[in-house]
Amino acid sequence: MENFAEEKYDTERSSSDAHTHFAGRVTAGTELPICVSKNGVNHVIEKNETRKEFLSIGLACSECFSGPRLAGILKRGFEYEKQVMMDLIAGKPAAPLSIHTSGGVPQPLSDFISTLEAHLPWNDRESLDWCVSLQLEGASAVWAGIDMLLQLQILRGNRHREMVAVGAKSYHGPPSTSFGSSSPLFTKHAQIMYPVPVAGEEIDEEVLLSQFERFLDKHGDQIGVLLIEPQWGSSQVGLPWPKNLAKQYVEMAKERGILVLADEIMCGLGRHG
Repeated sequence: MENFAEEKYDTERSSSDAHTHFAGRVTAGTELPICVSKNGVNHVIEKNETRKEFLSIGLACSECFSGPRLAGILKRGFEYEKQVMMDLIAGKPAAPLSIHTSGGVPQPLSDFISTLEAHLPWNDRESLDWCVSLQLEGASAVWAGIDMLLQLQILRGNRHREMVAVGAKSYHGPPSTSFGSSSPLFTKHAQIMYPVPVAGEEIDEEVLLSQFERFLDKHGDQIGVLLIEPQWGSSQVGLPWPKNLAKQYVEMAKERGILVLADEIMCGLGRHG
């Protein structure tokens, strides 16, 4: 027990062994840099045994939240995991770090949902039918959200609404397995792209609204879900939507019976929000 308590992870050890057997984002076999440490947007990376500092701004993992404030949020979870680890080492029954829902749920789930409820973006929460679906990462969360909304369309008698509208320039996960504007390996027959503002180009809201209205006139009856990013990540250099334009897009979609799903991963706690 004492040896375990004193053991520390060696953040100074060499990263000469390249992660060439890891397939993620780039071609398998590619040597990826190692993030040694981060403090908000200040990251230290290592590649070829050389370390350098850089500002992580606009990346999908960019963070503005760090230090004691982040530690305060993580503390309860850390203490829970620490107790579980100590019980496991002692050979005692331990609370679950994870468990399949067929076997129940971990006790901290209730505390998490109660804490989350105070931050929901609706004033009259008690009269709303809301739920929480937890996923491990963003792409799976988008898939789960789309699945839930398409099921709702079916319950409402709209089985013909099978399409998902995604913004041009959008990114909701690895292109080969996720919704989004990129499809390097095959055509994504379940999705259709709608016009959006483009980073680096002049934004004419009237033109975009006209284009979006024509898009809805042509495809509106087929679409079950409109997927929107209130703020883009690296695909659009962190570009936010003009506030009134995003609001009008959402209202126009809802008027056509389309359900709206906001991918707010870049707006979330610890990132730009």
